Amino acid sequence: MEFERASMAQIIEIQRLIESGISDRQIAKALKCRRSLVAGIRHQQVTPELISQSKKVANHLPPGWTLSVDWTMVEKDIREGHQLKRIWEEVASSVTSHSNFFKYIKVRFAGLLDSTVTLREFKPGEHCEVDYAGDKIDWINAKTGEIHQAHVFIGILCFSQKIFAIAHENEKKPNWLDAHRRMFEFFGGCPRVVVPDQLKNGVIKSHRYDPDLNQDYVELATHYGVVILPARSRHPRDKAFVENAVGILMRYFRFIYRRRTFTSLAEVNQALKEAVDKINGKTHTRFRVSREERFKTLEKSVLKSLPVEPYAIGEWKTLTLHPDCTVHADGNYYSAPHIHRHKELRVKMSYSFVEIYLDLERIAIHERARGRIGDRVIKNEHLPENSRAYRESTPQMILSQARFSNLELHKLIDELFKEDALAHLRRAQGMVRKAYSTIQGHGREVSAPWIVGAVANMRRFNQVRVRAFEGFIKAEMKKTNDSKEDRTIVRKSGNPMVRGHGTRAQEEEKIIVPEQTQLKLI
Repeated sequence: MEFERASMAQIIEIQRLIESGISDRQIAKALKCRRSLVAGIRHQQVTPELISQSKKVANHLPPGWTLSVDWTMVEKDIREGHQLKRIWEEVASSVTSHSNFFKYIKVRFAGLLDSTVTLREFKPGEHCEVDYAGDKIDWINAKTGEIHQAHVFIGILCFSQKIFAIAHENEKKPNWLDAHRRMFEFFGGCPRVVVPDQLKNGVIKSHRYDPDLNQDYVELATHYGVVILPARSRHPRDKAFVENAVGILMRYFRFIYRRRTFTSLAEVNQALKEAVDKINGKTHTRFRVSREERFKTLEKSVLKSLPVEPYAIGEWKTLTLHPDCTVHADGNYYSAPHIHRHKELRVKMSYSFVEIYLDLERIAIHERARGRIGDRVIKNEHLPENSRAYRESTPQMILSQARFSNLELHKLIDELFKEDALAHLRRAQGMVRKAYSTIQGHGREVSAPWIVGAVANMRRFNQVRVRAFEGFIKAEMKKTNDSKEDRTIVRKSGNPMVRGHGTRAQEEEKIIVPEQTQLKLI
């Protein structure tokens, strides 16, 4: 550049002429230099000290490398707060080394790099910053050979700078909430403020000052008593601690496990835990003690205590309460108070429970059904009086009828009613009716083994259905009838289709019969 080729005497002379009131054009023409040099000196962008430092730096740079760099874009990126290393990787990594690039940046954009920085100070237990690492960790499924990527969630307490990390298969909302729950358990308490990025799992609608938070994220914050304060979009300095923690952890992890191949997500998490423990246990250059020691002595005692029960991570659905006082969720049916029929309710489905809400009030809670699809989980107090009476009286009547018909059938229906009386009510009615009609038609003693055999076959083939019961009874009846039938073949004489009883046999009879008669007469 022109100021690198300028001499100290030339710079001093230009400054003298500028103070004399001579224009840039006239000075450049008189001293045979560029007007940009004169303009830079006039606006105090070029000083003798800067010229001296620039020449020292230029001696270490490859000649001509600045020609391929768009310095306008570099200056814009620096003003936006991007890392110099990332800028170098994008625009100058193929031209020069990172150290030379940084030296040149210090010369050309010294005003930007030397800008005033306000140091953020945090009290113990006050702030926690969270984010996902940009780098993914690969692991291979040993059975299929398929390559998967683990997404790493990282959290850091801003005072002690203790780090937490966990990997999930993706960054979806359930894993995002689960990572927060595990982070609070790892710290043994909750900070007052959590600072995340404005990603969709935490923020529905982004805003510089007042973003709209995800409802599930708000409930997690309410459960643990923390405040969510999202960082501004495209302002990484708002969560500088976690940004720095991501770089420290991932660089250390990549180096330590560079020769290891992971075969499961559990192995990745175990390796992350070992790396985090080593980083937390190392002496911090500024604190002169380790992160772990600083956390235990100054911060752990002031964290808010964890709630008695951990946050139940679940999926939210908006469902309508059916006329039978149930909502259909995840293939099964769950009851709610009948006074809310035909209303839209909010249903939260966690791993263990199903909670039903009307606005913000919880009106029902059930254990989540993990059996077959179509199970009905119903509480009698949710039903109207007529349905409650029907549900309580009708099964008892069917059980008494089944006991009168057959004891084995009674045992089967009793087991079905203990599982779910309302779901198997019509099925039990059909089987009792079939058993009763069979007894009426053939008698109790004759029908009893048929019913016992049909019940045994239903249990054996796991087909407890009315049609199966009817088919097994028919099969048992057929066995009994077949055992009583005489299957001896009776052949009538004179049948031309039976061997030995054709025309030839009749001719032999005509010849033989007279001889027999004569012998008898003699």
